[in-house]
This record gives sequence, C-alpha cells and structure tokens, in this order.
Amino acid sequence: MLENERVALALIALITGAMGFIESMLAVPAGSTAMAADALSFVQHSITAGFALWATSGTITRERWTVQLQGFVMALLGALVFIIAVRRFFLGSIPHPMAMLVIGAMALTAHLAVGAIVLRQRRLLTGFAPLWRLSRADAVGNIAVMAAAVAVVATRSNIPDLVIGGVMAVFFFISGWRIAITGRLDAGHTR
Repeated sequence: MLENERVALALIALITGAMGFIESMLAVPAGSTAMAADALSFVQHSITAGFALWATSGTITRERWTVQLQGFVMALLGALVFIIAVRRFFLGSIPHPMAMLVIGAMALTAHLAVGAIVLRQRRLLTGFAPLWRLSRADAVGNIAVMAAAVAVVATRSNIPDLVIGGVMAVFFFISGWRIAITGRLDAGHTR
C-alpha cells in the first residue's frame, strides 16, 4: 500500500498531526497537563515527518535548517506546557482521569500504527532512525498519561498529572534546544 517514502511520511504526518490536534484540544477541558505534554509528542512527530517530507525534495542544507527549526519549535512548545503546569499547580484543579485514560489509549493506538508504518518502510524512509525513536518514546509518554490518570484517582490530587506533564515538558524543551543547536552548527558548516 505504501509504495514510496513521500507517501509514508505524509501518512505519518497526517496521523500524528490529527492525534496531536485531538489530544491538545481535549487536554484543556480534561484539565490535564500530562495530556498537553503528550500532545507535544504528536506535534513533534508530525513536524519531524513533515520536515522530512519537505527535506526529501531539497538539499543537505535544507535538511539541516529544518532540523534547527524543528528544535526551536519543540523547545518553545515544551516551555509553554511547563508554564501551564506551573499555573495549574497554583490553581489546584484536578484533571479528569477517565478522559486521560481514553485519550491515552487512543494516542497509544495511533503511535502503534505509526510505528508499524515506520517499520514497514524502514528501507525507504530517510529519517527512519529518528522516526522510530520518536514512536518508541511517544508510546512511553502515552503510557505515562494513563499511569498519571490512575495516580490521580488513587491520590485524589493533581500532583501526579503535574509531575508527569512537567517532566515531559522539560524533556521536550531540553531535547528541542539540543536539536536546534545541533542543526545550527551543522547548517553553519554547509554554507
């Protein structure tokens, strides 16, 4: 069914982009910082696939600049979710664990589908290794959201949600910053 790299990348970008939109929109009424942070993984995955798709029609310089841009976007989104976590810590709202469980399970299913596409197209995809690492890490994030939901029920507190969401946001910020710096250094070498 997936005959070439561009189709596979477009499908990955579509699945992850749609799930990122759904999860980010539902994170607000659910009051979950962990869901908002997990939505970042879908946004990151969609951006990675989109940039890889764009880079397939360009030069090495374009590929490196897209990596730098991707890193800056990740860092910015991570910082925003961390700010949300701090705000929710002071406001003290408790998230809705059932929404967290359902969306976490949907997200895990979407990442398993993306992982299957990546594995099937591993010989064609230029960015196979990053996409595969993202799929594995994102699946762990989905499981963390579901674990936070269970912990929220057990503790009747928003702290598990805030801790998991905050840690994920900091991870995205640091990863994004490192990617941006690496992309900048690589891009500087190709001028």
